[in-house]
Amino acid sequence: MRYTQSRPPTDININRPANQQQMPDHQPPPTPANDYRAQVLLASRNLFQQRLRKMVSDAGGNIAGCLDGFSYAVANAHDVLVAAEPLDGFDQAASLTASRLTLMGDDDLEVGIRLHEIASHLRDAGGRALWRSRSLYLTLLERSTMGPDDNPVGPEAICEGLAAICAQYDGDTEQTFTVLDRIEDLLCQGLPALYEEINDLLTKLGVEPALAHYPGVTVAAPARTAGEQASRSDQIASNALLLLQDVLRHRSGLPPAPVGDHFAADGQAPSVNHELDGTATLMLENLLARLTALELHSASAAAAAGENQSSAPAPRPLKSSDLDLPLGRSETLTLDTMALIFEAIFESADLPDTVKEIIGRLQIPLLKLAIVDRSLFSNSEHPARLLINRMARAAVGLPRDASRDEPLCKRIAGAVTTLHNSQEGGDDALGKALTELEALIGERDQAVREAAAGHIRLVVAYEQGITAERAAEDWLRASLARTSSPEIATFLERYWLRVMAAAAQAGGTDGTRWQQDSATGGELIWSVQPKQTTEERKHLASLASPLIKRIGRGLDEIGISRAERLPFLNRLFDLQTSALRGQAPDGSRPAGMTRRHSGPRGDPAAKSAGRILESEALQVHYLAMPDEQEHAARARASSGWQVGDWLRFSLPEQEQEPLCGLCCWQSPSSPTVVLFNPAWGYAVALPSALLDQQMRAGRAQVVSGLATFDSATERALRLLT
Repeated sequence: MRYTQSRPPTDININRPANQQQMPDHQPPPTPANDYRAQVLLASRNLFQQRLRKMVSDAGGNIAGCLDGFSYAVANAHDVLVAAEPLDGFDQAASLTASRLTLMGDDDLEVGIRLHEIASHLRDAGGRALWRSRSLYLTLLERSTMGPDDNPVGPEAICEGLAAICAQYDGDTEQTFTVLDRIEDLLCQGLPALYEEINDLLTKLGVEPALAHYPGVTVAAPARTAGEQASRSDQIASNALLLLQDVLRHRSGLPPAPVGDHFAADGQAPSVNHELDGTATLMLENLLARLTALELHSASAAAAAGENQSSAPAPRPLKSSDLDLPLGRSETLTLDTMALIFEAIFESADLPDTVKEIIGRLQIPLLKLAIVDRSLFSNSEHPARLLINRMARAAVGLPRDASRDEPLCKRIAGAVTTLHNSQEGGDDALGKALTELEALIGERDQAVREAAAGHIRLVVAYEQGITAERAAEDWLRASLARTSSPEIATFLERYWLRVMAAAAQAGGTDGTRWQQDSATGGELIWSVQPKQTTEERKHLASLASPLIKRIGRGLDEIGISRAERLPFLNRLFDLQTSALRGQAPDGSRPAGMTRRHSGPRGDPAAKSAGRILESEALQVHYLAMPDEQEHAARARASSGWQVGDWLRFSLPEQEQEPLCGLCCWQSPSSPTVVLFNPAWGYAVALPSALLDQQMRAGRAQVVSGLATFDSATERALRLLT
């Protein structure tokens, strides 16, 4: 066990009971006065419990009565995971989750699924600080392995507390989800700082990350001062590449790198006295010469393949064993580290094979650069790493079978050619290549947005039509309540509803046309009502002829022929004549005048279904949600994306592979978002809430913000550990 038995700092009261810190009355087993590890665990648990309670209490929503149960469950989960036998990660995860699910009825399973999603989101939010807390607890608990769900201060323990809130909260499932969403947002914002605080506490109390604890490998660490321990821990925990190199050292049976021998966190490589180590200098020069020769050979082979894409071999990582390099040298470690990263890139499902082959051409140049400029591993903003990220970003949305002749692939390859052909210094050459890629990314995104403009206009016109029909339906309902004449009601439903919808689409409900047509409909209703006074009869006599003309103009707007309108106009004359005599209508209808019911756009079931919008050569797959689901989903919406992002998402109830498109537009007056990719041949319009649901469930992702080099490093690290 690697922590020092020094006296704890005086400003940290690790022996204060939890109930003196306004925590619930859960207490761990009595802590012996001389059991330093138990005191450290208690201090960490109390800090974890206190900070979480404060975060959750800020969510509001009448959960004050649930806070004690939350705190108790979090503390209990912490202690259970501390005391658990070191089983494999699946078994340990199942122990807490199964105990929770056995208490749930069928109605609660949806909540259980939601808690599982939250645990995944919290794990992502915790990031490297969470990773480091797990490493510290490995040392503290004297374990050699710990699954991601077994960390006593990890998301699993937090979700035990959230399960307690769900059990005690006085509300239905929808209200519970709303509270959980607010809590999740607060936790995702606050967890990184909390884990940093826990890590700092454990470090101050003498606990060191268990960097040497990997399956089957136990390496004793040399004694270091407290300052050296903290410096090394912070440096490695903050950089997945350095962690990856530590794993490779352990797997090779090599001792941990001496303090200061890692690639410096400030981007500066340690100095090497080549005059005192002439042999090492000569070996380095020979290695670089071999790599240069191999690079030239690879370039010649690629040129010989010519335009025959099928003859080009699949890219593969270059390992130290390919060059027969001896173990134990820093160059060997550098080469194998880069090999793992490129292997992860070559196995990525997100990149077309053509782009992988283009990125593969940079493997040897970047390897040579990493050998002489070791800041490539420690500086996340190193131009070489940015170059890989920009190349992958430029290729976002390309089909997996994109060919070399694809203009975008040619331009990405052109940036690599610029780098190879440059006679300038490394940084200048990289800078030029990065500038080319940035310009390519901007031009491509702009071109996609311009290509989507026609599709957006199609969506706008369709939604304006829906809005106009809704306004007309509202007008119709109000108008029908004012008439007792079945003939007038039938005419309004069958014809004048369409006139009002056209008026709303032309100028909105505040427009002159809407006001005039609405007045005409109102006067039509009044004109057939019995007139009891002389003034009313005079007004109807003067109104009848202009009213007929205005009705005719309205019917002209919607293309109703004179033959079709004639039966109603004849019947209208009879109705108005009866009204002049003070007689009520007889209730009969003219031939062909039957009541019309709501059309397909007014049908909620039709609204929720997908439809294809088409105009000339343009096509849009339009999806919608029923109003009540839309409102509920928008209440839980998260802002993980924005217009201008490339998104990977799925079309509901379709089994095709996820789509990747640019978010080109979001309606200012409706929840609709339009995504487009020229490779599809169509655009997709869907509610933003539906996209947010997929983001929460992990079925949608912002892919334009991914750092491919760093993601490949983390994938390689996960596979090794």
